[in-house]
Amino acid sequence: MKKIGIGLMVLVAVCLTGAMVADLLIRQPKAPVRENTATRTTESPEKTELPKKSLPGDPTPQVVKDIQEADHITPQSGLMEKNGHPVLYEVFEETVPPPRPGADHRPVPESGDGLYEIALIIDDIGYDQKMAMALYALEPDISFSVLPWSPHGRAIAGILREKGALIMLHLPMEPVQYPDVNPGPGALLTSMSPDMLIAQLEKNIDEVPGASGVNNHMGSRLTAEAGQMYQVFTILKKRNLFFVDSMTAPKSQCRAAARLLQIPFSERDVFLDNIQEQAYITGQFAQLKKIARKHGSAIGIGHPYPATLKTLKAELSKIKGEFKIVPASRMVMIPG
Repeated sequence: MKKIGIGLMVLVAVCLTGAMVADLLIRQPKAPVRENTATRTTESPEKTELPKKSLPGDPTPQVVKDIQEADHITPQSGLMEKNGHPVLYEVFEETVPPPRPGADHRPVPESGDGLYEIALIIDDIGYDQKMAMALYALEPDISFSVLPWSPHGRAIAGILREKGALIMLHLPMEPVQYPDVNPGPGALLTSMSPDMLIAQLEKNIDEVPGASGVNNHMGSRLTAEAGQMYQVFTILKKRNLFFVDSMTAPKSQCRAAARLLQIPFSERDVFLDNIQEQAYITGQFAQLKKIARKHGSAIGIGHPYPATLKTLKAELSKIKGEFKIVPASRMVMIPG
């Protein structure tokens, strides 16, 4: 019996050992899974470390991706915030310009030279001084709209103003996608009280000294709010500034506010560079010329893209003798 007991103990020991070895062999293939997970985390730390919701001026990679896929929003090529994220701007997607509301839409050109007039406004100035200077060198009567609180906005505006260029304030306003899309520092929001909104507007104007006029950056939500646009235009009246509506909202209240407060005013006809391709921008410029031929003048808005500069360099050389580029201030009048 003693031998039988010893044998049973040896058999149990062998079985336990075999079970442990089998368990180790079964678990072994799972190790690469843990390594792969670690590798993915190392390669893309932003996806696990950053919060899902964007902070003001600091959108997460997912928000940037959503913005790129959303209507009205496009990342600017080559223009980056200090945090490395692309600068964003909003446009109202359309190929047909807004209808002219009446014969008093634009002033009649007074030059008497028989040339059609085109105003080119370049938005989002304040990030790339070299590009701004290249655009000025190409055409000194381009109007430059400067983002307040941008890294180089004050410096660029000062240089261009000394050269005689027309400077505008590119006023950040709340878009319909807010807060997922943030218009940036100094934005005017629908949630602001009248005192808060006016105080922020005054600061933004002071941040771009020498500005002659204003146009909106984003603003598809705020420009549709009549009461707050009346508040904005009260300050523009006080500061003797004109306003060009970028037309990011189909039901903008800007014209009504300008009429009520007697502010020199006009509206954008064509966005030139919704798509950053020379063929597309050339087509948009052709549309701008068509409108100018029909009405005597037209306003185009572009951005400091390499493709925009390249296209304007090619197109502006072709229009001499039929069109001329004029400052945006020539396009404004008090609505009747």
